Amino acid sequence: MTAADRWDAIYADVAAPRSPSEFVTGHAELLAGYPTAVDLAGGTGGTALWLASHGIETTLIDVSPRALEIARGAADERGIRLRTVRADLEAEPLPTVRELGSEQGWHAAVCCNFLHRPLLNSLDQLLVRGGLAFVQIVTVNNLLVNARPSRSYLVEQGELPDLCSGLETVSFEEGWFATRHEARLVARRPG
Repeated sequence: MTAADRWDAIYADVAAPRSPSEFVTGHAELLAGYPTAVDLAGGTGGTALWLASHGIETTLIDVSPRALEIARGAADERGIRLRTVRADLEAEPLPTVRELGSEQGWHAAVCCNFLHRPLLNSLDQLLVRGGLAFVQIVTVNNLLVNARPSRSYLVEQGELPDLCSGLETVSFEEGWFATRHEARLVARRPG
């Protein structure tokens, strides 16, 4: 079973996008004046739709055709322009900025609840100079209370900033957010 098949099965009974990441929406002031954004592995597009509804030209990238269909349907219903790209971000080599639909990079990149270390290590290549990355990943401390996600999808304590090499940390926090222990990073491409 391919990654697309697996995620299509997960989204088979989903009818609407999930809520946007409150981590991203909580940093709305940082996004003011940013004209473009990409949501990496953004699933059904909750965060991408939120970005687009705030006047940011947004590209949603996900492996699941079903998730992208849900996001496009919601965008159409809301009268929001949203570009969708089907890509397996775990496939090697990683797609280039141009292959993902941008000529020079995005002003903001969002990656929530998706851990693929080579992707995080190349976020700076997806951003224009001065661009911001918003990364939210569950940590291994989550296993103290929750059996899922499994350890292979979790970052170690303090690991996230180092994974996003080439970016300068704007803010970083780790802790319990509702019922999950997460690492949350906002970082900027120097420029």
